[in-house]
Amino acid sequence: MKYIKAILFILSFTMALIFFSCEKGTEPEPLKPGRRDYFWTIDTLPNSSYMGELWGSSPSDIWAIGAAGNITKTIYHFDGDKWSTDNIYRPISPRSIFGFSKDNIYIGGHNGTIWHYDGSNWAKNAELKKDGNIQVVFEHMWGSSKNDLFAFGAYPDESLLANNSVIAHYDGSEWAMLNTNGIVGIVNRFYKNEQDGKSYLLSYRSGGGEFPDSSLIYECTEGKYNFIYGNYWSHSFQCDISLINDEVYFIMGSTIEKRINDEFQLFLMITNHNFYQRIWGRNSKDIFLLMTDGLVHYNGIDMEYLFYFNVTPKTQIYSAMLFENEVFFLTFEYLTNSYLIYHGKLNGG
Repeated sequence: MKYIKAILFILSFTMALIFFSCEKGTEPEPLKPGRRDYFWTIDTLPNSSYMGELWGSSPSDIWAIGAAGNITKTIYHFDGDKWSTDNIYRPISPRSIFGFSKDNIYIGGHNGTIWHYDGSNWAKNAELKKDGNIQVVFEHMWGSSKNDLFAFGAYPDESLLANNSVIAHYDGSEWAMLNTNGIVGIVNRFYKNEQDGKSYLLSYRSGGGEFPDSSLIYECTEGKYNFIYGNYWSHSFQCDISLINDEVYFIMGSTIEKRINDEFQLFLMITNHNFYQRIWGRNSKDIFLLMTDGLVHYNGIDMEYLFYFNVTPKTQIYSAMLFENEVFFLTFEYLTNSYLIYHGKLNGG
């Protein structure tokens, strides 16, 4: 009997050790403050009159697109060493780009056109209308998977202002225009928030002199849109949203907030009046903030400039791509009419 009890005790003790070891192993590691020891280089995109978006599968596979004046120079590629364009004529004025791998990338542009890259060639994928209107412009794209891709933007209203909102969805086989009743303005962001299972979008409404230009945030649930916040579409007041580690962050003037139990909760207060209401990040302790004079980094503890722009004012960052050890920021210098890529590499990365 003692022998049996001893065996049972040993088995119980062993199982307890295994249980606690497994429990400990499943605990998420605490986030470390994001690093700031970047080495920066700046590339100029040649012969470009407008470049507005970046997307890449890796630091050696980055695409930059824009509705340039020269239609043979609307798509640029970075191979890890240099930027180049193939100078091929394509009847598309690209405004947006998003992909899932180096051989599965989409571009959205004017007249409702969407193109696809299969790793070798770009080809027209769709030509979409909304309410019979062909003047649809897809300003941005985002997707959670190759079977769940969204392209969004607007087409002109009766006053020829781009206030008729557009959202198209791709399920992996075909595109479909979604209902946008209740939204107004250019849909500029659209993200799904893993924390509450809802989607959120940002639109920019043009006033046309009748009322101020506005930035508006909507909550999307079961195809219905609920307006939850808005402000002037101008520096210091405008709002924005950003997807960081599958969580939507809400930028509201001088604050960054999260949405918890259908209420906004403060995440970070920005006291620097140069904050330009645009952020990108890897996680809650590794966030980049656009300023009117440069780029600031928040590491969960404090904020510090990573670099200052060489030319001000009116220099902006239009788009960013963040990888584990490298970052890319598409920057426009208004005074020099130059499109620059700020490329940062972590030391030892």
